[in-house]
Amino acid sequence: MLPQSPKMFPESLKEWLELLETRHPTEIELGLDRIGRVAKQLGLLPSASANEDPDSPISNDGKKTPYPIAKKIITVAGTNGKGSCVAAIDSILRSANFQVGTYTSPHFTRYNERICINGSNIDDESICTAFERIEVARGDISLSYFEFGTLAAFLVMAEHDLDVAILEVGLGGRLDAVNILDTDIAVVTSIALDHEDWLGSDLNVIAAEKAAIGRPEKPLIYGDVIPVSGLLEQAKLIGAELILNGHDFSLPDFYKEVKRHNEVKRYSEVKGSGEGSSIGYNLLPDNSVACAVEAVNLLVPSLPESVIEQGLNSVELKGRYQQEDIEGVRVVLDVAHNPQAAELLAKRLSTSSSKTLVNPIRAVFGAMEDKDIDGIWEPLLPLVHTWYFCDIPEQSRAAKAKNLAALMYNKPVPPSSRVVDHQIFTENSPVAALEKALADSGKGDTLIVFGSFFTVGPVLSWLEAMRTAN
Repeated sequence: MLPQSPKMFPESLKEWLELLETRHPTEIELGLDRIGRVAKQLGLLPSASANEDPDSPISNDGKKTPYPIAKKIITVAGTNGKGSCVAAIDSILRSANFQVGTYTSPHFTRYNERICINGSNIDDESICTAFERIEVARGDISLSYFEFGTLAAFLVMAEHDLDVAILEVGLGGRLDAVNILDTDIAVVTSIALDHEDWLGSDLNVIAAEKAAIGRPEKPLIYGDVIPVSGLLEQAKLIGAELILNGHDFSLPDFYKEVKRHNEVKRYSEVKGSGEGSSIGYNLLPDNSVACAVEAVNLLVPSLPESVIEQGLNSVELKGRYQQEDIEGVRVVLDVAHNPQAAELLAKRLSTSSSKTLVNPIRAVFGAMEDKDIDGIWEPLLPLVHTWYFCDIPEQSRAAKAKNLAALMYNKPVPPSSRVVDHQIFTENSPVAALEKALADSGKGDTLIVFGSFFTVGPVLSWLEAMRTAN
């Protein structure tokens, strides 16, 4: 009998991702059974003494696969503000010289953004190596794109001596892939309606799903000042130690002072220093900042406030009220893709100083078809006079620009608005819409790009190319 030839793997990360995008029958499939079985094969499931036990799982290179993936795990869920919370916790802990890994999704321009070790994106080779190990371990078990990536993040983190791993929930909580690992501190930043095709439209049910990332006798930090009862009930059922914003903790005093003075970090010029802009920490959602600081205080009770402030000052976060200057036009990039996030975007725009906001303004918008489009538009209708709707190529769930335009034609201008009438254009991509909007803008104008990661991502790539060219 001839020996079997070695299993052939894709040769690059690009090829791996193309394979994973088409292999699983559905883009999103909630549930922990399939990923749990593969995680067992990889030695990633909980074992209280995995590092000391001589019978603990062995990886392909003969080394023990440690569990947990870090000394402490923080899991972050929420309708909005998850990414901001993860970024804030990460920055504070790294300012305190902790070794930190983060797993977030989706990415903007490169898949590597999803897995970071001490603030740096992981390299292609490490991800491909993890994918190979998962491919061998899974046998005939089918994994979704997100499940494959989650296991890869865990394997990569397990190769580093991390103090803390911060894991962002992709969708919901209870059945999300990251929930196969027990967390030391659970965070739910906020609860609102979103992803209703998968999570439903009952806010209490959604809250219970998100609360299910909590664990018995472990802290569960909740950011909404007015809590949703479904979360309170689920936390009690789990036996988690519920910690409530506005009751058990609040924004730190120094942060409140910054908010009062409305300090905003300056934004970079595309044709200037070549550096990307970073968000001022006072522009992070209040819930996210409060939850992040509380999580750090629980983890490191003796951490000086000066280190926390330093960490918040160092937060860099793409696509969340990110501000750029493009030849005198102020461009605001924001992934706001549900009504709650759009309300925050509108509030920020409305309260900007006269030096940085000319109102009415222009907007580039693209979104997934299953979103509450009317709800997203509502708070921005009084602010935006010209809309540039864009198709999002290669995203089957994306709304067509022509359909968005048809919806907008039927939207009345709010009586209290400074907008006289809505002008509408359609383009075949986010970048094409941006270029058209910039061509129509003059110095001092404001242009917002929002609606989806898949709208903001291509624009960020365009900006990076502009910086490289200059």
